[in-house]
Amino acid sequence: MGVQTQAKSLSVGDHEPDGKGPIHGAQWLLAGHNVFKENYNPGTVDGDFGQQTGDACVRAKEALGYPDDGLKPTFGDKLRGFLIGDAPLPDDYKQRRSERQKKHGKFVYPAKDKVKLIGFPGGGTHSFSVEPNNWQSDNAWDFAFAFGTPLVAVADGVIGDKIGPISSDPNSRFGGLRCYLKTADNEFYYAHLSKFAPGTKAGAHVKQGDVIGNSGAASGVNHLHLGMRDWRAFEKTAEG
Repeated sequence: MGVQTQAKSLSVGDHEPDGKGPIHGAQWLLAGHNVFKENYNPGTVDGDFGQQTGDACVRAKEALGYPDDGLKPTFGDKLRGFLIGDAPLPDDYKQRRSERQKKHGKFVYPAKDKVKLIGFPGGGTHSFSVEPNNWQSDNAWDFAFAFGTPLVAVADGVIGDKIGPISSDPNSRFGGLRCYLKTADNEFYYAHLSKFAPGTKAGAHVKQGDVIGNSGAASGVNHLHLGMRDWRAFEKTAEG
């Protein structure tokens, strides 16, 4: 693994010594500290340009309107300029960005009635910079649903294999049940449910609007924790 401290283009496998260098800076920008306020989930800000950081570069470029042949797992001056606001997006980039955002705007709210949001991506226990640094925790909203509120599938998808109690410790703050919903171009993590619907089983196909379970509580607070890989795609639905 090479050492990169002043490279103009960073790529998977690059590493920098302890301290704040260009890889740390790239990861910081990709983690949501940019003019778009978008988190592309680069992983821990640690100076190691691993596969997760490379994947974040691809997600960032797709979100910013790069052409398909420009979606590479690298971080260069061009991407940095866009993220810090030194360079405006060209018109053709803006057009692709708009088209891709419209494509992702197809989710429904996770319950019949809207409620207060008590947690947001990147904030509080969902910090982008504090452990555990995974999308299930970082890219999440907390919805203050009353205990037992029916929760629905936000889109057509398949229930994932990891399903059941979040923790075996009855005193854990990670209480309740959890399941994953894999959709055509995103993945959702429903946590702190009090029970599942009869048809909510690993591998089950669900339709948008199908009830998958009921909300529960964690840390003494009634709510649904809903995480997603691409949280920007769900932002308008969650906060709209």
